[in-house]
Amino acid sequence: MGILVNALAPDAIRAVELARHLDGLDDWASSAWRHCSILATRSQDLAAQGLATEAGVVSLLAATTSLRLSAGTPNNVFHRSRRTGDPDATRIEDFDTDDVACLEILSEHLDDPWLRARVADVASVAGRNLGLKMWRFGQLAARAYLEHCERVMQTGDAVSSLDEMQRGIDLAAMFEKRNAELQQRYWTLIEAGIRCSLDQGWPGVFLPLSELVRSRNRALGTQLAPLFEDHAVRYATQGEGYRPDNAQTCFEIAARFWERGRDDAAARRCQQAAAEVLITRSRLPASAMLKADWMSEGIAKLRQYGGERGHVRQLQDELADVRRTILDEMQMQEFPIDIRDLIEFVRATVVGPTDHDGLMQLAYGIGQGAKYDNVRMSVLDANANHSLADLFTRISYNQHGVPVSKREAFDRTNEDKIFQKMIEQVREIDSAIYTPTIFEAIDVYCEKFEPSLNSMLLYMHQSPCVPDGHEDSIARGLTAGFNYDWLEVAAYLIPQSEAVVRNIFKRERVNTLSYRDDGTEEEMSLNQLLESPQAVEVLGKDFVFQLRALLTEKAGFNLRNLYSHGLLTDDAVHQDGLFMLWWLLLRMTLFAPWGNEWCRKRLSDTRGSGVADP
Repeated sequence: MGILVNALAPDAIRAVELARHLDGLDDWASSAWRHCSILATRSQDLAAQGLATEAGVVSLLAATTSLRLSAGTPNNVFHRSRRTGDPDATRIEDFDTDDVACLEILSEHLDDPWLRARVADVASVAGRNLGLKMWRFGQLAARAYLEHCERVMQTGDAVSSLDEMQRGIDLAAMFEKRNAELQQRYWTLIEAGIRCSLDQGWPGVFLPLSELVRSRNRALGTQLAPLFEDHAVRYATQGEGYRPDNAQTCFEIAARFWERGRDDAAARRCQQAAAEVLITRSRLPASAMLKADWMSEGIAKLRQYGGERGHVRQLQDELADVRRTILDEMQMQEFPIDIRDLIEFVRATVVGPTDHDGLMQLAYGIGQGAKYDNVRMSVLDANANHSLADLFTRISYNQHGVPVSKREAFDRTNEDKIFQKMIEQVREIDSAIYTPTIFEAIDVYCEKFEPSLNSMLLYMHQSPCVPDGHEDSIARGLTAGFNYDWLEVAAYLIPQSEAVVRNIFKRERVNTLSYRDDGTEEEMSLNQLLESPQAVEVLGKDFVFQLRALLTEKAGFNLRNLYSHGLLTDDAVHQDGLFMLWWLLLRMTLFAPWGNEWCRKRLSDTRGSGVADP
C-alpha cells in the first residue's frame, strides 16, 4: 500500500486547485520541512471536510517534500527526513504505481520550479524502482532543477540549493545527453555562481561548486584556476578584506584545477602559497594551540610540495617555541561525580571471608571492565540522540600541543570510525567510573587483608597466562598496585603486558612470528597481535578491546607506545589508563584456574538464591 489510500482518477487530480492548497508556501529549498508539515495539517483538515481527493493529493505532496535529497550518489538518492523520530517516516520505497501516476500529473501542473522538480524527480526514481519507463520525467526534473537554480544561484539562498544543482547535473547527464544547450546552461550557471560567491566570500558555495567542475569539466576548471588564484591573493592580503581561511581554500582549489590540467608547476606554486598563508596566520595573535596547529599544517604542506629545506627547518624551530607556550594556556576542568552508591557497592562486594575470596572479588566482583558490545551500543545511541556533536572533525593533542589522533566526522555505517569513537569513550568517560571503583576496592581489600609479594608470586607461577621467567616481574607490578606505587606498576606491567598476550597466543598454538623479505623472522609487535584475525578467538573481544584502548590506540591511552618511547613523565604515569591496566592484568593472570572457578561458583550461588544473574 502506497501513500494514497485509494487510486485517484486523472481528471479528479487535474481538477484539484493546487494554487489554493499551496497558498503562502514559497522558498521551498530552505523551508521544505516546515512546508511539508503545513501540508500534512491541511490534508487532515481537508479529510475532515470530506474532500478525499484534495486530501489525498495534498498528503502525497507532503510525503514527497518530506524526503531528504542526497545528491551525488547513483543509488539511494532520496532518504527519509532526519528531522523526525518517527520510524514510519516516508521512504522512497513507500511510493506505489498509484502514487507515481498522481505525481506524473502533478508535475505538469505545478508553478514553483523547485516543487515541480522534486515531484518529477521522485516520480522518476520511484517509477524506475517499480519497473516503469520514466525517461520523460527525468528530463522534466532536469529542466525544472535548472530553472530553480537560475533563480537562486547568485543570491544568498545559493547554499540551500547546492544539492538541487548537483542533482540537476546528474539528471541532465542521464536523460539529456544530447541536449548541448541545456548542458551549457548548467555550466554557465555554475561559473556565474562561483564568480558571485568568490566576490561575496562564500566558501560554502564556491567550494562544492568547484568540486563539481573539477570532477566533470576539465576545460572550465582550467579557465577558473587563475580566477581562484587571484581571489586567494586578495583574501591573503592583510587589511579589511583579509580572510585567511578563504585564501587557503582558494589556493588549494586552484592547485587542484592546475593538477587536473596537468600543470604541476602551477599546482605546486599554489600549494606553497597556501602553506605560507597558514604560516602567516600562525604568527598573528591567537591561542598557542591554534597557532601550533596552523604552523604544523603549513610545514607539512611545504615539505610535501617542495618548500626550501632551510626555511622548513627554521619553521620547525619556531613551531617548537610555540608549543612550549601551550601549557601556560591550558586549564584544568573538573566535573564532580557522586560515587556514594559506587562505594557502597564495592564495600558490599569485597567482603572475603578469605584473602583469596577478597582478591577474586576485587578482580571480578566489581566488574569486568569495558564491554565491547555495551560501549558500541552506547556510542551509537549517543550519535542517534546527539548527532550534531559528531558532524565535525575531532583532533586530539598531547600536553605539548602535538596532534596525536584525528577523527573525521562520525559515520555510523563505518566500523573503523565506530571503533575509534569507542576507544575515545573508554578514555574520556568510562575511565572516570572505573578509577574510583578500583581505588575503593584496593582500599577495602587492604583494610581486611595483607597483600604480599609471596602470595602473588604463587599465583603467577601457577597461572597459565604468565610466560615462564616473567612471574617475578608481573607479581611485583601487581603487588605495587596495592601500595599505590604506580611508577613501579608502570615499569613492570606496561612491558610485561605484551609478554602475557604473546604467551596466550602461543598456548593457543597461534603463530606469533612475522616473516621478513630477507628470509629471517621476528616476533609480531603488540599492535600486530591485537589486530590479527585470531585475536578475538584467542583473547575474546572484550579483552582485545580493552588492551587496544589502554596500550596501543592513539585515540586511547596508548600506554605501551608512549612509555616505551620515553614520552610519559613521572606525573603522567599516574593516570586512569594505568590504573585500568593494572586491574585488567590482575583479571587476566588470575582467570585460570582460580578466577574461572570463582566466577562459576558465584554464578551458581546467585542462581541458587533466586537472584537474577549478574
